[in-house]
Amino acid sequence: MKLKEKFPLAEKLVYFDNAVMGCAPQSTLDTMKEYIDALVEHMSGGRAWAFNVEEGKGALDNALELFAKVIGAKSEEVLGVPNASTGMNVIMSMLPVKKGDNIVSTDLAFPMGAALVQKTVEKGAEARWLPSEKGVVETGAFEKAIDDDTAIVYLDQPSWFNGYLFNIEAIAELAHDHGAYMVVDATQSIGAIDWQIDKTGVDFAATSTFKWLLGGIPASSAGFLYMNKEHINRYPPAYVSGCTYTYEKTGMEGPYMGHKFNLKDGISKYGVFRSPDLTFKAAGNSMKVLLDHGMKEIEKQNKKLSSKIIDMLLERGYELQTPVEEKRRSYLNVKVPDIKKTVETLNAEDYWCCERVGGIRVSPHFYCTMEQAERFVTRLDEVVKNL
Repeated sequence: MKLKEKFPLAEKLVYFDNAVMGCAPQSTLDTMKEYIDALVEHMSGGRAWAFNVEEGKGALDNALELFAKVIGAKSEEVLGVPNASTGMNVIMSMLPVKKGDNIVSTDLAFPMGAALVQKTVEKGAEARWLPSEKGVVETGAFEKAIDDDTAIVYLDQPSWFNGYLFNIEAIAELAHDHGAYMVVDATQSIGAIDWQIDKTGVDFAATSTFKWLLGGIPASSAGFLYMNKEHINRYPPAYVSGCTYTYEKTGMEGPYMGHKFNLKDGISKYGVFRSPDLTFKAAGNSMKVLLDHGMKEIEKQNKKLSSKIIDMLLERGYELQTPVEEKRRSYLNVKVPDIKKTVETLNAEDYWCCERVGGIRVSPHFYCTMEQAERFVTRLDEVVKNL
């Protein structure tokens, strides 16, 4: 794939650790530096602040428009949040769950998602954890588990440790047939695959920007929440702030005693949390880069890279914790004899990957190259054989 941007970190390293953090393009790094330099100079009294709007819009509004394009949603269906955890908490706290309901999830859930499902148990719901086999939970298992008492089906897409892609459309259809909601933590796929989320049946989703959206390091990043338009005015928010209401003066005395509080219409009523503009400026610039390369092409390149690595690993006799078929996975996980030592050795030599759930997680993004994939597997094999 021909790149239209420079990715300095991915040029310096053989970087197959994008499920931890993505490599920001040079233009995003420049944007961040310009913003921070201007902020420091402004706060030192050296210049007026000039970053309130971009192309007639604030940084957040601009980022929301771009995010909607990245996932194939409408701009009124997306909201800025500090991170995926905040977005998922907004969703799960809002949805009504009562005693007698059940929540269907899997043992592939990321710890944050598992904690959110456990929180519904405290409300009297039953958690139905579907067991995986070799890193996979087939759609048939959901068909058996989902019933008319199911309130929510909660999934990561893909599975965080091995890149397994659920058949989201089929599972969402099963959920809807029984009146349940499809809730997805999409942190490990938004920016990596061509979602077209409005066509999937997903009701609610959230993501952070520091992974596949290339928005910067976790300590300086943001997130987005997606809510299908059918649900936006269905439930009141669990959390509120001054910006979630409109105020109507009633004639009474006092600053707020004399006003009627009305929840805003639309998704902004859930926007109690806010991240700094810098995080949305960075994410906005990186999403422009993603869209310029094309989400379909990015997904194609990511799967080609993973397929190349998988083919080379299988030729050498390695065992995967990831399906081989392209349509069933995004990135991959491979078993090695001494995981910790192997990862430490590779990372020390600038071959970046990480240890996850009994194997090595290898997660390339579109700016990685086939030549790097070959070098990675060759070096991995040498390290394993020399341990």
